[in-house]
Amino acid sequence: MNPATGSVDFEVPVVFEEFQATDDPEEAYELVLSRLGGQAGELGADRRRALTDLYLAGSAALSELDAIWSGTCVGTVDGRLSTATLTVTELETAGDAPQEVVAAALTELLAPVPAPADGHGPQRLVCRFEAPAGPVVVSLEQTPGWQLTGEHNVPLLSAKAHLPLPPPLSGVLIAELTTPDVDHWADGYAPLLVAFLRSVRFRVPDPPAVEDLPALPGADPFGTALT
Repeated sequence: MNPATGSVDFEVPVVFEEFQATDDPEEAYELVLSRLGGQAGELGADRRRALTDLYLAGSAALSELDAIWSGTCVGTVDGRLSTATLTVTELETAGDAPQEVVAAALTELLAPVPAPADGHGPQRLVCRFEAPAGPVVVSLEQTPGWQLTGEHNVPLLSAKAHLPLPPPLSGVLIAELTTPDVDHWADGYAPLLVAFLRSVRFRVPDPPAVEDLPALPGADPFGTALT
């Protein structure tokens, strides 16, 4: 899939299917079952309900965003069900500063949050990389996630990539990949986010020639050990 706006082109990994938002619990449940297919029968009622609640929460969040594209991925990793969402938005900015200037400001604004002494609460890492479209600032954060019932919640890992648009364009393209399956990040989802970031191309008048960068080393290019 190759969505586009007036200022950017990108390719969505084929494992993601475009998200159909809904505020109807029954419709959300049916959509979840449809995505799970034959795997639905392997899940207990609590797990199906949790996924439905997550689907409704995601729908509500999308209604507040002016998303360019959003989709979900459902599959298995090592025989275990695994899910993720990918959402692409564009943040407007006041000026058309050079990409390097915007990336430096983002790196400072998104400065890492030290891990709490008790091991609870948000943790965030921030790394800067070079993609074919320019500098990318990636923040990786693990949170308690969606609150379901009582004290039960689903932990979430969120990787948010910020790509400043090059002058004369202004703004920041933001791609966020979120998964409740934290253990599947390094080998399963980090490579998908990297592939997406490498596909981004901004539409600017007479752009300079840019060669694709070699593959980043390792299966986990964002340094994602959350400790």
